[in-house]
Amino acid sequence: MKIAESSTTLEEQRKTYNRRKMPSSIRLLEEEIMLLRGAMERMYDEEETFQSDLVIDLSQRLDVKINEYMHYYRYSFQ
Repeated sequence: MKIAESSTTLEEQRKTYNRRKMPSSIRLLEEEIMLLRGAMERMYDEEETFQSDLVIDLSQRLDVKINEYMHYYRYSFQ
């Protein structure tokens, strides 16, 4: 008898569980990072250069959010 395979792996289940335990502020920060990254990628596609002021501005804003995210993890798990 074959056991039905789960649609999600154990690793995916662990990530989902850990994500639910995160404070809402970190989840919002993750969403901001994803939105900024998408905006930067779209702007690069339009401008076709990383030297565009608009692409650089989005990249810098993304850097700030990533640094906030890394700061949160560095100091919340010590």
